[in-house]
Amino acid sequence: MEASRSIDRISSDVTDLVTFEGCAELRRAVPLARILRSRGRVFADSSGSAATYLLSEPVSRIGVFISHNWGVSRMLKFLALSYHFSFGLASILVLPFALLLGAANALGLLPVVDDSSGYPVGISCRMLCLVGFLVLMLFGRNILAWFGYEGPSVFLDKVCIHQENAAVKKQGIEKLGAFLAASDSMLVLYSDIYLVRLWTVYELASFLSQREISTMTVVPVLQAAVVCGFFMCVTIGNALFVLADRFFGNMQLVLPVVALIMGNIAMFVVRQWHRERAAIDVRLTNFRLQDCTCFCESDRRLVYSNVAKLMRSCGAVPSNAEQEQALDAFNDLVRRTLPQAFRTALGRVPCQLKHYLAFSAARNCTLMMDNWAQLAHGREPRAVLADSVALLFETLTVAWLVAAITTLPAFHLQLTGWRSVAWCNACLVATVVAGKLFMALCDAGAVWAEGSDLALAVFVAADI
Repeated sequence: MEASRSIDRISSDVTDLVTFEGCAELRRAVPLARILRSRGRVFADSSGSAATYLLSEPVSRIGVFISHNWGVSRMLKFLALSYHFSFGLASILVLPFALLLGAANALGLLPVVDDSSGYPVGISCRMLCLVGFLVLMLFGRNILAWFGYEGPSVFLDKVCIHQENAAVKKQGIEKLGAFLAASDSMLVLYSDIYLVRLWTVYELASFLSQREISTMTVVPVLQAAVVCGFFMCVTIGNALFVLADRFFGNMQLVLPVVALIMGNIAMFVVRQWHRERAAIDVRLTNFRLQDCTCFCESDRRLVYSNVAKLMRSCGAVPSNAEQEQALDAFNDLVRRTLPQAFRTALGRVPCQLKHYLAFSAARNCTLMMDNWAQLAHGREPRAVLADSVALLFETLTVAWLVAAITTLPAFHLQLTGWRSVAWCNACLVATVVAGKLFMALCDAGAVWAEGSDLALAVFVAADI
């Protein structure tokens, strides 16, 4: 089966579906930065024009085929694409900015506020680093485009298929399989309607008949929104705590209340994510192409015919198989191959470990570099180092802890109402207890750092 998914072995009756033979001018792609302009304005609606078509250009190969539904909001798709293509870029670019602010703190060049330690601490890293990260993640590709780098080439139906010339549009739609064959990978912007819309399922059929599942990436649009939302919450939280410490002093009485409210909200979101993950499994297990909906019912016959041709071509059914047999073979292919691919893409927790590390670093590493301001106000380098070691240790351990804790809401999904709330709060209690144990380890690390001559050598330059 796998060996048969090669363009070279596709039978002649589907050559028109999966190649651009005789019409290479139809093979077009658009640089990523162009579809991300103005917060993904091109995703506002499905109607295109000559202007949108001119965003794309003829190419020999396409980097990424973007498969999506027009029923999903523009902002969710913009967040998903920014998250997928720019998370790593933003993480790399924000690091030198953060270190520059940390160095400026250590030299006493940035504003400070009073701290319970008796030495002032900076505020710039906590206030600016996360803002910088979000700006780079959401708009970094557009910033790079100003310098001539517009990112990888992608296929987006609205701009790569002519929307005004009916004949050219028809040709382009018939070549969806060829666009996939010419693409290095496929990016699925998954939503709850993805597997019930006929045309996205046809794209899936074209992909499965030609390519290995490893070249498909699934990005749930809600997952991307949750990740962006968490970063925004951490950014706002950092600002609020800086202001609260400045104007209201001790926050020990407020923290438990804030933690309880935010913890319950977080547990609710995580629990809903686990329910959606379970629902995806059910959808894939019970998938039937014949149950999919289509905006224009006249397209159904064309899609069925093309899917049947692809299944016969890739060897899933005999070359003389009836259409219904070929469609059943496609249903079986989806049920066998996609559940594991989606489970791998979604993971066991709402975010990947790199995201939890980023969340933890957003809180702790920015505080660590703000603490470096104490060096400019007379605090012993050994004490500053002790706090830095504790915060670094907390960054690493808390990420693993939170990743583990967020698996707990996956249990007892059948509970509803107050029982569900009780279970979420039990998960919160487990989080707090585990957190206290880890904080004790962090304090032990700080004690070691404060008494270690080897650790002090890291800050020897501060004595000069």
